Amino acid sequence: MGNSAGKDRAAPEPVLGDGLDVLRSDHSRIRQLFELIEKTEPAELAERKELFFTLQEELLAHLEAEERFFYTALEQNDEARTRILEGYEEHQLARLVIGAFTSLAGDDARWTAKLSVLKKLITRHMDEEEQELFALGKKVFSQEELQGLSRKVQEAKLSAQTKASSAKEAG
Repeated sequence: MGNSAGKDRAAPEPVLGDGLDVLRSDHSRIRQLFELIEKTEPAELAERKELFFTLQEELLAHLEAEERFFYTALEQNDEARTRILEGYEEHQLARLVIGAFTSLAGDDARWTAKLSVLKKLITRHMDEEEQELFALGKKVFSQEELQGLSRKVQEAKLSAQTKASSAKEAG
């Protein structure tokens, strides 16, 4: 596959638009990372590991920012409450699956199986958010609130990614 991991690790450019545009852009990037990982061969361990670290870092930063700012604000809405609670549970499942990768080598067949499960969980979750919660967010929040959400989400993600990168370098 070649060494594309380096360019895929570059810090994402700030997203112009409202908070829903930022979250949608994250979803697109996460889908792209899953595809890149799936294209690697089990023998390409270094590239697979680097791409997975990028996915893990970006996904966990996204989950944290989404929960802190989007979910917290939207869960006050009666129409969204049940779906938001399900979203929190799906985020927790994603964290558990991500944690399970630490005990597996990148060329282990179970690694590929876990990646498939994680991708299905996250893809379905993102599709539901985009179809249901983002539409509701457009109705519930003012344009000013959505712009504030954009800033908060991007700042929280940058902070989380900086911490993750520092931890990787220290460890």
